[in-house]
Amino acid sequence: MTTRSSPHPTPETASLLAPEDEARAGLYGLLANLLAAPPHPFLIASLAGADALHADPGIPEGLALSESWDALRSACQGADAERIGQEWHALFSSTGKPQVVMNGSWYLTGFLMEKPLAVLRDDLAALGLARRDNCTESEDHLAAVCDVMRVLVVDVRRPGDERLAAQRHFFDRHLRPWVAACCNALATANDADFYRSVGRFAAAYFALEGRALHIES
Repeated sequence: MTTRSSPHPTPETASLLAPEDEARAGLYGLLANLLAAPPHPFLIASLAGADALHADPGIPEGLALSESWDALRSACQGADAERIGQEWHALFSSTGKPQVVMNGSWYLTGFLMEKPLAVLRDDLAALGLARRDNCTESEDHLAAVCDVMRVLVVDVRRPGDERLAAQRHFFDRHLRPWVAACCNALATANDADFYRSVGRFAAAYFALEGRALHIES
């Protein structure tokens, strides 16, 4: 959504990724797509027929991820893409302040386009990343930040330890401080139906990511 000159896995580079990193990149990409625009009917159908996620049931974050993934798959079964599109517009693109603000600056300062966005832009520049020319959302939109995390996961040009350190640094600096509040706002929004399940899944996924990135430190 927001990155320019970002690496995309090829058959050659994908083989260098561990299976869990392929899965992580896919889930970051999924969340970016669900939040950036109304989902395509093909995506809804793919989710409806997706396999279960077998996260570690021995930790609360793993159990929550499995259960929220099942709820998201169920929400896609027999879902009407047009109705979901209307819900997306009602939540995220209504006139004036949307029901659910998806920007980090809002949760950190109470305003849009504030200092956290400037800090994020500096970090993106250091990574060689920037917003696409045709993108209307700012870089601190959750969909955009998910897309950056996807890029950092698949960037096999970096050695493994360096790649993990970059993911941990970016997550701790630009997701951890506000993403739980954002996901909760989405999961409890008055007009959320399908997106309630998206918010709950996103919350569970980010909680597990925050734990896993530091377990491996």
